[in-house]
Amino acid sequence: MIPQSVILTVLALLLCAIAVSLWLDARERRMDRQLTTALPASHPASLISIRRLETGSRLTFFHRLANYNAGMAYAWHPAYVLFAGFLAAAAVLYANRLFGFSILTVSIAAALVGLMVVRGLFGWQQRRLANQLFRQLPDAIQLVTSTVRSGLPVNEALRAVAREMPQPIQGHFAIVCSEVSLGRPADEAVEAVYHRTQVAEFAMFAVTLAVQLKSGGSLAETLQTLGDTVTQRVALAARAKALAGEVIFSSRALTCAPFIIGGLLYLAAPQSLDMLFYDPLGNKLLGYAIGSVVLGHFVIRWMISRETAI
Repeated sequence: MIPQSVILTVLALLLCAIAVSLWLDARERRMDRQLTTALPASHPASLISIRRLETGSRLTFFHRLANYNAGMAYAWHPAYVLFAGFLAAAAVLYANRLFGFSILTVSIAAALVGLMVVRGLFGWQQRRLANQLFRQLPDAIQLVTSTVRSGLPVNEALRAVAREMPQPIQGHFAIVCSEVSLGRPADEAVEAVYHRTQVAEFAMFAVTLAVQLKSGGSLAETLQTLGDTVTQRVALAARAKALAGEVIFSSRALTCAPFIIGGLLYLAAPQSLDMLFYDPLGNKLLGYAIGSVVLGHFVIRWMISRETAI
């Protein structure tokens, strides 16, 4: 029988996770509304035929469940990620031969572990790509500014970024140039990069282009100011990550310490830990301990990322 305190703790954690998810969703919707106000969408009859209708996809729910972005080019093929999730779920089912939990319980745990692995791998690739784009964007804006100051149009400046900059920003600006050559406005093409990568600086870039191209003014000066701002944000993010390095190391040490100490104790005196492997109550205690350590690790990571976010 599961203690009532454990059930209440799990329910409280689930409520906290739901509240955080709702807060993040509200934040994203608020940013989308601000972008819609700054960049009014074109009439559907005037849109080009290649415009993506991602919001109408029937697979949107499954994409959100797996943390998968269909418009992003992943370093790992999605099939490999799904296979990794399957292996994680199979490992949980195999480990149950030692613990002996019920089939229903271990099936739910295996499904949750597989889903967490899939979401984690997709999220890791998205964060890795976003960080690379975030660090490369100041140089790209500086190149656009220099090209505009030389007298060339914005479209040619975007092509210069697609030619001169390294990957991955080169590929995204190549998509922007392709869409612009097919008739899509430059600001909407850059805004689409934001929707694909969720890098907020691309939204700032898109708003700058929209305001300057529609209202006039010195585009080069505005882009120079934007470039300086993004450069400062990149430097501030690097400094925050450096300052949080000690906390990150401490969190990893706290996560690994129970497993290392447990392994050393088992090597020194195996009989002292036999209850955890051969007694039903010990199996439950070991399962709760491992779950608590993993949950604490992710909570610490979430707190660090929240405090160091720019």
